[in-house]
Amino acid sequence: MQIVMLIVGTHGDVKPFIAIGKRLQDYGHRVRLATHSNFKEFVLTAGLEFYPLGGDPKVLAGYMVKNKGFLSLGPSEIPVQRNQMKEIIYSLIPSCKEPDMDSGIPFKADAIIANPPAYGHTHVAEALKVPIHIFFTMPWTSTSEFPHPLSRVKQQAGYRLSYQLVDSLIWLGIRDMINDVRKKKLKLRPVTY
Repeated sequence: MQIVMLIVGTHGDVKPFIAIGKRLQDYGHRVRLATHSNFKEFVLTAGLEFYPLGGDPKVLAGYMVKNKGFLSLGPSEIPVQRNQMKEIIYSLIPSCKEPDMDSGIPFKADAIIANPPAYGHTHVAEALKVPIHIFFTMPWTSTSEFPHPLSRVKQQAGYRLSYQLVDSLIWLGIRDMINDVRKKKLKLRPVTY
């Protein structure tokens, strides 16, 4: 199979997927790790194919460090973060079906592995009619044991709700971009949520 991994984040987010990609190669699969340009040499040195995703992990991580969570997004930061997300979202479909940028060898994903911040991954999988597996190296599924990592909820009673709140806020911030990509690039109907 030709498998693409869509990974958004920092070096620490990319590194575990290198190990997964190498194991998939051991089983005979062709693996492309699509992530930020900053990590090209890291991915290629590991022996995986690389394809650049949009967005700058320094901008994304810098915001998280400064604000210690997503829910404190100030008005001046909204356009910056929306632009980062737009770059990521619009780079997903080419990463799944464009030839290798260095060798020109054709590529078409038979399956997608993605981490949650690669918003748009499920829409690309739907359009390509390929399976997708989403997982992450930190909690991203609703639980009452701890809050969503992008929230600042401190009371256990609100932990489970923090996941729904973060998902809703992110959706409000990117739904226009997602539906634009669905209509114009993926030829899919828009979605409400």
